[in-house]
Amino acid sequence: MASGSPPAESLPPFPRDRRRSDSHNQGQCQGRPPAPGRFDLGPSSSAPLDKVLWGLQVPLHITHVSQPTTPPFITSVPRFGYLALLLSRLAAYYGVDSPCSSFHHEGVQLRNLAVGLLVDLYQPPLPWRLTVGDGPEWDIGDTFMNSAKEADYIRNGNAKRIMSLSKDHTTQLWNSVQDNDYASFSKINKHLLSTPVPIKNIPLRIYLPSTPDPRASTASNGQSSGSFKVIQTLVPPTLPRSNTLQTLGSVLKTILPTLFPDSQRPLLADVVAHGSAVPFKAPLKELMEEAAYPDGWLALVVVLVQ
Repeated sequence: MASGSPPAESLPPFPRDRRRSDSHNQGQCQGRPPAPGRFDLGPSSSAPLDKVLWGLQVPLHITHVSQPTTPPFITSVPRFGYLALLLSRLAAYYGVDSPCSSFHHEGVQLRNLAVGLLVDLYQPPLPWRLTVGDGPEWDIGDTFMNSAKEADYIRNGNAKRIMSLSKDHTTQLWNSVQDNDYASFSKINKHLLSTPVPIKNIPLRIYLPSTPDPRASTASNGQSSGSFKVIQTLVPPTLPRSNTLQTLGSVLKTILPTLFPDSQRPLLADVVAHGSAVPFKAPLKELMEEAAYPDGWLALVVVLVQ
């Protein structure tokens, strides 16, 4: 079996000390969101937030659907990694007679998203208990690069920055994710974000969990797909006709006014990123620069206030 997970790490606050005061919750460091309305990413740190995020791990407990008595595969993976990167190791562990191509959480077939985003969506207890089995195969490398190109297009109105990368640098971008290599990634990402003119829009995706349609068909093995809506719209970094940076709260009130009637604080719903609720006064551009996933997208998950 693979080795166990390393200890949880503490996150520094978002820039400009945009924290809500409360006690530190160790669980959120490994992926479990805090209670809505809380924002405490741990004690201050000299390390950049994006570097700390690259170091966070999610512990996993994986069993095979056809081998319930086989000891589980125990490992930990980076929040910025992808489950599909485990498939070759799982295939070697469970053998050729037990295909490994898709993952399920409590009967829900997981989509091809970064592990940290999946944890924010499903909020599982840790270690996360998953099953692996036969299912659709993922071409994770192409999916990642296509997503990165789309993010570049949204930022600049074209994809010239990423398309101008050399073949070696393009390969290095994806390899840095596979190897969880922050230093290599940072060099490429700095080039992508260092544009000669201000960016046009923020690559933003808001994930809104929804109730599955009971009439919807399930996969052939009886498993259902995760049910959530992805809201994606063009969001400029500054307010219209102004140089004032857009805050998370102002964007949420504009895009989802029913759930977010107040731009200053969560009343009906909150948003989670990397296991922690994000303050509504946080400038969206800074969130993108420090907390976007390696493909360039800032991914926020809506959670209802209890």
